[in-house]
Amino acid sequence: MSGNGSGMDERVARTRQRLAHALIALGRTCDLEDIRVGDLAKSAGVGRSTFYAHFRDRDDFLGQSFAGMIAVCDSAARREGLSSDILPIAHVVMHIAGNQAFSRRVAPSRSMEVMLAAGERKLRLIAEANLERLAAGLHPEERRQTAAFLAGAFIGQLRLWLQNDFRTAPETLIVSHRRLAAGVLETIAAAPPSPVPFDRRPAHVP
Repeated sequence: MSGNGSGMDERVARTRQRLAHALIALGRTCDLEDIRVGDLAKSAGVGRSTFYAHFRDRDDFLGQSFAGMIAVCDSAARREGLSSDILPIAHVVMHIAGNQAFSRRVAPSRSMEVMLAAGERKLRLIAEANLERLAAGLHPEERRQTAAFLAGAFIGQLRLWLQNDFRTAPETLIVSHRRLAAGVLETIAAAPPSPVPFDRRPAHVP
């Protein structure tokens, strides 16, 4: 049973990887909005039915692919011992910088917001997990709020970077976010306990 499950997981991972590579290859020369499910499936060497076995539609694929890239970057950051980073910013930024031809097609498209929204959800989960390790004294709700703040800030920086056609060097973006994140942690560490309980429910508003 476990062997078959592992084999199935590997096949799923390979299919998703082939589709992701097909997206980047097609996106280097085509506007993202012109790439259809049939184009992706053909380029990846899979059937349309296989595509729909994994994704609801094209937007679901784009969102999951971007979130999956972030997850891979997070795994790489942890392997390399970047233990003080709340988010895998260096790996994400350098991955995007290394695929500028594709990224320039993403920036003006409607699909960018689909991808960034999925990426932000993934980054919130990563930030929350890392904050549990780096700021163990945080109340769980404060940890969630801080993770949402940092993930949203990073996505905002990525959006600006893409829309400004990589005007800022990737290394500058990385340093900038690290400084901002460090400032957040320092502020939390220095601040007195919140006078308002995090689990207080708001009064009912009819």
